[in-house]
Amino acid sequence: MLEHLIKISRRNWSSLKVIILAGGRGKRITLFKPFLVVCGKPLISWAFDAVNKLSDKVYLGINQSHPLFTIFKHSIFKIFPTPDISYENDVKYVVESLGPPILVLPVDIAFINNNIINNLIERCAVDMCTLKSYGSYLGVTYWTGLNFSNYTDIEVKEKLYNINTWEDYIKANKECNIL
Repeated sequence: MLEHLIKISRRNWSSLKVIILAGGRGKRITLFKPFLVVCGKPLISWAFDAVNKLSDKVYLGINQSHPLFTIFKHSIFKIFPTPDISYENDVKYVVESLGPPILVLPVDIAFINNNIINNLIERCAVDMCTLKSYGSYLGVTYWTGLNFSNYTDIEVKEKLYNINTWEDYIKANKECNIL
């Protein structure tokens, strides 16, 4: 435990990179998923607001041929071009390209916030920590090293939604009345 606390205190926050992957093909829901509104807030805002205070190196990962590239190119985001092979391969590409420490998250997580991200980072004592909510993987991973076999899951008690289908979108928006 003491080793873990020392690791946290020595962590160089100024070197943390964050990448929000937003270049999906839109086959399951829509190409415009980053702009879908959940509880009055676009999905891209949920992701950005959760990480924008962590680092001055927050990137939007998107392929240059993606239909939304020109919109994001002229926005507040720093663009990191991705190969757009698959989510998993794009994650591997950005982690190997930018190097740890790096936080990678998809654009489509409703209800994610800074406290959840801080919880993930603070509890991570291995090379790779993946966020789970109620047993479901969300595609949010914090990397402190490149040993892919040195990983763990970090479960949070907050209900987060990975919006991959219209059903997910409807369920998430029904939460607005509960929150």
